[in-house]
Amino acid sequence: MLLEMGLVAAGVPFGWLWRNSVRVIAFVGRGLTWTVRLMLFLLGLSLGADASLLAQMRTLGLRAACISGFSVLGCVVAAWILGRFVFTGREEDRERAPGEEKPHSAAEGGVGGSLMVLAFFFVGVVTGRVDILPTWIVHGPASLWTLYVLLFAAGMSLGFDLRALGIIRELRGRILLVPFGVIVGTLCGSTIAWLVLSCWLDDGLVETLAVGAGFGYYSLATVIMTRLGDPALGSVALLSNMMHEVLALTLPPLMVRLAGRLAPVMAGGAAAMDTCLPVIARYSGERCAILAMFSGMCLTLLVPVLVPALMALR
Repeated sequence: MLLEMGLVAAGVPFGWLWRNSVRVIAFVGRGLTWTVRLMLFLLGLSLGADASLLAQMRTLGLRAACISGFSVLGCVVAAWILGRFVFTGREEDRERAPGEEKPHSAAEGGVGGSLMVLAFFFVGVVTGRVDILPTWIVHGPASLWTLYVLLFAAGMSLGFDLRALGIIRELRGRILLVPFGVIVGTLCGSTIAWLVLSCWLDDGLVETLAVGAGFGYYSLATVIMTRLGDPALGSVALLSNMMHEVLALTLPPLMVRLAGRLAPVMAGGAAAMDTCLPVIARYSGERCAILAMFSGMCLTLLVPVLVPALMALR
């Protein structure tokens, strides 16, 4: 976590130095878009190349898809409520950098932008499945280095308008409502997912809530559940939180149009502070990126607390 935060911080002064260059700002914006697409392609590539994970998709994919889908939906609804009654549009639009486009116009056509990045993910899955790329690309550190580039570029994006940092001082206690809204939205969405799944599967409510409480942090949630003696549930957590992250990376244009600029922040969950941060900065703006870093950090710290606590209730 420290390395990821350090990369974002390192990009801020470079963004500040080039804050008056329209060409650099446009270049970073386009770079974020294409780097996110590459990140989704590489994520799909690793999934398609893992035969055991694909086999789990057939048996456990329904549970994972249902939990992730309703969890993200719950976060989007919570974001709409906060945006409507707590964070007003006037506050969000204030102090926009000169020449900065509104997030709606940068959203690449809403549904079209989401379908484009989603297509990169599925192309990656198919490419990994047919096994036509060298092993060093599929299993190498390409996705890690892509993430590093993403985070540095996100830091530059923040540096273009350092006035956005004042949002923490302006919002004061209200900023805590963002991670709290993610928690409530995720748990409510997971509960609905349990009600739906109970029509076909014998799933427990607590287990479903524990999977949702990964907040998109699939690696940590999976390790915790596996170490607690439930590898099957750990597999569901892996798939569900991977899907959560994919949805948070691919749907921000649509989320912004339907529920406002807070939606990508809250849908990103714990990943809002790293993997999803560039997407949030691209579609929601730098001020919301500050909220994303704060919320993602809080949720990352809560995952190793909430997941074991819920598992203990079984």
